[in-house]
Amino acid sequence: MIRVLNHSIYYHLLNFLRVKQAVFFTLAFPLFLFIVFGNIWGLNSKEYIGMLFTGVLGMTIASDGLFAIGPVVKEYYASGMIKYLRRLPIHVLTYFFGLIISRILSLLVVLVLLCGISVLLFDYVPQLHQIFNMAIGIVIGLVVFSFIGLCLSFSGIKHGAEKGLTNFVFFGVLFTSNAFYPVEMLNNFVGKIGNALPMNPVLRLLRGEDLQWYYVLWLVVPLFVFTFLFRKVKFNR
Repeated sequence: MIRVLNHSIYYHLLNFLRVKQAVFFTLAFPLFLFIVFGNIWGLNSKEYIGMLFTGVLGMTIASDGLFAIGPVVKEYYASGMIKYLRRLPIHVLTYFFGLIISRILSLLVVLVLLCGISVLLFDYVPQLHQIFNMAIGIVIGLVVFSFIGLCLSFSGIKHGAEKGLTNFVFFGVLFTSNAFYPVEMLNNFVGKIGNALPMNPVLRLLRGEDLQWYYVLWLVVPLFVFTFLFRKVKFNR
């Protein structure tokens, strides 16, 4: 079982590395953003570098969850490929677990690269407990945004049109969150919206901050919504 899962993870990582756009937005773009924003606003502020570090990581988690898992699973069902996956000598869930774990590994690589840049360019050294919090945040955050992405992909709208909705949700949660700056200090109303959306809870996890009890709903509600939508959606193939 473990050997089969390892092969599935390896396959998905290899498939990921073959798609240049995916590599760019998962690895290169977050590092580029960290370097640019860090040099503009963070050269004299270690506090902002720490905030930016987790903000860029949170952005990448949301992007991976929304764009790299939900649409892929939807495409498997819409194209009929799921029928072929079920005929493989491995369980189909093992195949999908390999997909999820491969995304977690890629995010851990981003974490390591961000650590290297923060030390070399900004003299900011994340502490061990901070790295642990960020690793936990990666796993939980990816689960949250993956199920949100699945909900959007299986929402029943025309196949292909869900990409626009996913982009709207991604930029909506990103720019109302405290990823790059404390939004509530600039606009209290927008800050309240951001606190009600899933990005801020994930950022609080990454930063080791206290969580409100209702944040747990973002772990539960998308799962039930996706289960309901999945049973309702019918595919032509």
